[in-house]
Amino acid sequence: MRLTRTALAVALLGTLVSGCTSLSGGVSNPFVPETHFIILIAERAGYVDVHLAGDPEMRFLFPSTGPCAEILKPEAQVSYSTRGRYGQLINPDPDGKPCIPMGVGNLDVWRNRGPRPDPYVTGSPLPRRTARFTEIHRDEADIFLRGRWPLASWIGFARSDDIVAVVPNIENCRRAIADGKATMEYRYSGKPAYAIMMQPPAKCPIEAFAIPLPGAPGP
Repeated sequence: MRLTRTALAVALLGTLVSGCTSLSGGVSNPFVPETHFIILIAERAGYVDVHLAGDPEMRFLFPSTGPCAEILKPEAQVSYSTRGRYGQLINPDPDGKPCIPMGVGNLDVWRNRGPRPDPYVTGSPLPRRTARFTEIHRDEADIFLRGRWPLASWIGFARSDDIVAVVPNIENCRRAIADGKATMEYRYSGKPAYAIMMQPPAKCPIEAFAIPLPGAPGP
């Protein structure tokens, strides 16, 4: 699959809702309204993968249908609001519905905006759990894996038993996911926030988590 990437100018209107919006688990939205961004877009696995360049740079996974199909177009100007769990893109049509993201990337940024699990409670400086998954999409850049990712709830995903994780399509990750199960690791600081464990120094970072698209068959 050849990815299409389009730089879009994003202007946030002064009338947008300001302040931080909490995700489940107390994670607050890291965006500040009224900031200009550049967007990088790629369609994959039924999602529209959008990168917003700013401070901090953020990545969102939107559905490719409904209001998002109307809003996310090449060279379109879109407005981001912090309203909702992951924020939303405002529909320029006053009667239109907003484009609501299904997932987020840059997981270290979201982790840094919320309370972190206490290592004394988790019993480990690097908490680890077994993830079980099925590959649902692969392209030249990323691999999408749907299944059980137990530690995803620590950055605000209320359900971690059915989550889509995105990892880069690199040799380390292809080896790490070959068996359909792996040990995932959460890191309290630094990058990546989440990774699939491998024999050091090899790494397979988890780049994004998303809620499965409505109507998508289960793993």
